[in-house]
Amino acid sequence: MALGFVLAGIARAQVTISPPNYTVTIPGGQFKYDVNGQDSGLPGQFANVDDSFNFSLNAGATYIFTMNTTSLHPVDICTNPVTTARYTGASAQAVSSGTVTLTIPSANYPATLYYICNIHSFYGKITVNPPQPAPPTTIIKTSVATNIVLTFTGGTNAIPMIPQFRSNLVSGAWLPVPSYTNSFGSNANSTFTGTNTITLNRLDAICGRDVFLRISQVPN
Repeated sequence: MALGFVLAGIARAQVTISPPNYTVTIPGGQFKYDVNGQDSGLPGQFANVDDSFNFSLNAGATYIFTMNTTSLHPVDICTNPVTTARYTGASAQAVSSGTVTLTIPSANYPATLYYICNIHSFYGKITVNPPQPAPPTTIIKTSVATNIVLTFTGGTNAIPMIPQFRSNLVSGAWLPVPSYTNSFGSNANSTFTGTNTITLNRLDAICGRDVFLRISQVPN
């Protein structure tokens, strides 16, 4: 198969902004929360007070929260500092043990979110910043043999990428490659580091001799 041309492309979409993972804990069983081990510096207070660690997130992103508190302090994520204002972008509420996926859209997002104790209503603020652009993606190496290997920059293990193909650039749509693997980090046979490597089967049976490829960012 002759590889007709390789396009380095990226379709802008909702992405996970690093760091994507947060852990909420109760320091010493107090009536306040820490996030990723960071403390607000304020004393724990019983109810209806902002005494927990305040931080910011970017809109247009998805975050994973691991709640590791106690059954006395389950966590809600809300649009106001009251437990009746639960945010619909949180996959679960009133969680003291387990994960919560928080998805913030790139438009019409709340300026502030609150993570709040479902029982005692002490809380911390989450400032929501405007969406941040994804890192640029560039294909830096290709290999065509029994399969096709694309090495590219700009992807991370938190930003999923998929290869797409088409048989010509005049008509037709870009289609997802039916089967591939995507590994983050340097390839064993490559001198490049900090890259993604996508390996896919040859597409002769689908496209014929000429194939055009690109890398697209996909929604979380």
